[in-house]
Amino acid sequence: MSFPVPGDAIEQSLDLNHHLIHNPAATFFMRVEGDMVVGQDVHPGDLLVVDRSQAAQDGSLVVAAIAGTLQVLHVEQHHGRLLPPGWQLGTEGDINIWGVVTNLIRKV
Repeated sequence: MSFPVPGDAIEQSLDLNHHLIHNPAATFFMRVEGDMVVGQDVHPGDLLVVDRSQAAQDGSLVVAAIAGTLQVLHVEQHHGRLLPPGWQLGTEGDINIWGVVTNLIRKV
């Protein structure tokens, strides 16, 4: 079995910094570990590109500090604040959005 040559579709060189990082001074790479994940979008072992200069918006995937631990989760607008779905309003002070996940790199 053979594959056609894609011609111009193959880039001779690829600068991932240009494609993944828009603000180098505020961008970090973070490897996801076991209990950091809330939800199904992110898996342990994934590499996240996190931009601390971007403002989180409704539906953003973020890294947040919750009770002293980092969590990877989606946030939604709730009473004028960005909170994880189902967040108990009595514990509002315990969440601090650390950065917005701009890209996810996963080994296949």
